[in-house]
Amino acid sequence: MSEFSSMLASFKQNAAASSSSLNQPSSRIPSSATPLPPSQQKQTRKRRNPDNAKVQSTPSFPHMHSHVRKNKVGFELSFLVIGAQKSGTSWLHTLLQKCNRIALPREQKEVHFWDWHHRKGFDWYTRQFAFPQRLAHTADSSLKSDDPCYGEITPCYIVLPPPTIAEIHKCFPALKIVFVARDLVDRAWSAMRMELRDQTMGLNPGDFAKGVIAGDKQGSKRAKTNEATMSVAQQRRLQQQSNPSAQSDSYYLDRLRSETHTSRSDYATHLKHWLTHFPSENILIVDYRDIEINPRDVLTKVVMHIGLEEKDANEYVEQLSDEDVQQRVNAATDTESNIVGSKTMQKTTTASQHTLSQRPHLKKQMEQYLRPYASKFNLMLKKEGYSWKLNEYTGDVSPA
Repeated sequence: MSEFSSMLASFKQNAAASSSSLNQPSSRIPSSATPLPPSQQKQTRKRRNPDNAKVQSTPSFPHMHSHVRKNKVGFELSFLVIGAQKSGTSWLHTLLQKCNRIALPREQKEVHFWDWHHRKGFDWYTRQFAFPQRLAHTADSSLKSDDPCYGEITPCYIVLPPPTIAEIHKCFPALKIVFVARDLVDRAWSAMRMELRDQTMGLNPGDFAKGVIAGDKQGSKRAKTNEATMSVAQQRRLQQQSNPSAQSDSYYLDRLRSETHTSRSDYATHLKHWLTHFPSENILIVDYRDIEINPRDVLTKVVMHIGLEEKDANEYVEQLSDEDVQQRVNAATDTESNIVGSKTMQKTTTASQHTLSQRPHLKKQMEQYLRPYASKFNLMLKKEGYSWKLNEYTGDVSPA
């Protein structure tokens, strides 16, 4: 066995031991309990993996349905940013946190209530926003028109099944939706690079290096344990393995064709599910390129869409510094710089595409595979009254 193979085997063994210690059974389970058969243990592990797991049941909160909560009793969700993944949603989250008229979850960007955590109940959901629990289910005269707009940003919500979207609409029919659409090849490439990086750190698809919500930090602990047990040389070797050039074209094409990446590339199908329940005026579709060209205009448009008056929106955006607006957060395409003005953003994007441009066969195959999804989305944009469109990879440059 080669030195690196031995090192990698040792690393995986440490990761498995760390994962096992983080998932010890509750103290309520007797120590003499009979262990599960291996086949059932494997199924259990799959259910813990959010990327592979299916939503087992549709959320149901009849006490929160709008016809029951007359006069907007208690908690009112104002907006959801539903995607797309790797399309500037972390940047948007960071800046919306600076607006005192908007209330985001306290601990983490992605709450995943409507897909992963709805069984924890609506009280758990409202606690993520620090919403006063005495007001969660009862009318109260202290609720004022200038209370903040409660909302969250979870890019995976774009692929929620129609029954879940229907339940969200029953609870909050006036909800505003924001979706940021990025070039399909660029988005998929960035997402697959992030996935490769996380797998190299010992995380399963669907785990996050920094956790997802407060109290759900197994992925974070596992990643930290893995890193702590590696030597500098081992970390350098594993970083080399996460380099996109270390993987074959067939690896990326297989991942692109997987259910996860194919589904997240099908903007039109999933947005139509949302448009079935929410009117067009409640759904704002943002061109990712506008974030590069004029991020302040994007912010103004977004906060006005989710509920701020024009005067308040302009005051909020004007008080942001250039450094605030130009900061890029959690960009998988750039590991050297977190600041991206329009010039630096272009440099970041170029650096990302430079790696892909050196693999013209892979890029061409990705374009061919994603072209039908881009065309379908552009037809939907036109129908909804938008004047811009995504690149359909026909050799023409799409308008910005």
